Amino acid sequence: MRKGHAERVAEQVTAEAMGKLLDSALADLTDGDRDALTLFAGEGLSYEEVASALGIPLGTVRSRLNRARRKVREALGRPGTTTSKEISTHG
Repeated sequence: MRKGHAERVAEQVTAEAMGKLLDSALADLTDGDRDALTLFAGEGLSYEEVASALGIPLGTVRSRLNRARRKVREALGRPGTTTSKEISTHG
């Protein structure tokens, strides 16, 4: 079924608003948390690869990603929700 013009416009406005919220949420993260999240979610690196790239222990990667995800979810108004990428631990 084809979407109507109004529905497409509404989806675009919603996507733009979410994009702005996401940009703001990422800007509010610490550099370390943002770096870990960017490498993991944006670049697709495993936890081990993120640790190696940043020169930090694996446990620190896990802590940073957990904290970054929580803050981004809260900023997007979605406490407690997860995505399939978040559920996957890559190891």
